[in-house]
Amino acid sequence: MAGSIRFLLALGAVGGEVTGALAHTLGRKFSTTGRRAEAYRRLEASGHIEVHGRGPLDARIVRLTDKGRSACRAEVDPENLWARPWDGVWRIVAFDIPETEAKTRAQLRRKLHELRFGWLQNSVWISPDPTDEFRALLSEKQLVPESLTLLEAHPAGGESNESMAAAAWDFAALEKGHEQYLKILQLRPNRVQTLTAWFSWLETEHRAWTHLARRDPFLPQPLLPPGYRGHEVWAARQEAHAAFRSLVW
Repeated sequence: MAGSIRFLLALGAVGGEVTGALAHTLGRKFSTTGRRAEAYRRLEASGHIEVHGRGPLDARIVRLTDKGRSACRAEVDPENLWARPWDGVWRIVAFDIPETEAKTRAQLRRKLHELRFGWLQNSVWISPDPTDEFRALLSEKQLVPESLTLLEAHPAGGESNESMAAAAWDFAALEKGHEQYLKILQLRPNRVQTLTAWFSWLETEHRAWTHLARRDPFLPQPLLPPGYRGHEVWAARQEAHAAFRSLVW
């Protein structure tokens, strides 16, 4: 399975679509021919790739699906998230779940993190996005209204939206994460190193990107604080993958 994951990452780095011949070139670094064919079938069956055309694989096209691209991006598309419109309304989740329901409280916090809510104070979390998915979770868990409240609001005490965002998300810690990730990008192989070295680096880079993407709220552009380096980091990732793409094409 590890070889299949590396193949997906390599395919994503070269643009998401290759000839079958190039797919073989990439796949040879991970497994024998028999297992490589099995890996293609598994990835196609799972919806991560599509194989187009007729005849032997070398004469066909191997293409990442939306699911495959999402996996390579750690389930996030930063550019679309930054560009999404915001209606100026904060969605607020406030809860006071008893200690006897620690499992439910942990599930809620985990879901809030997954949905990129920011922790404002105590058990108060905020998001610029609609809470439809979160409401569905509440319905599924059958939480009582006394334990949790959902609100939509505007700052009314003189606070700016930018200061609300700065208070709810730890951008100082995120800055350190950006710096660490940029160092990993700088460690990418040079053009004279082998494809095997690149594949190993791609796997390391993807783990680091996945970790970083879980911490970054990817807020709409108007809410991003001064000095936020997410755009720089994403552009650097694209440039690093372009270097790999130029090597194998």
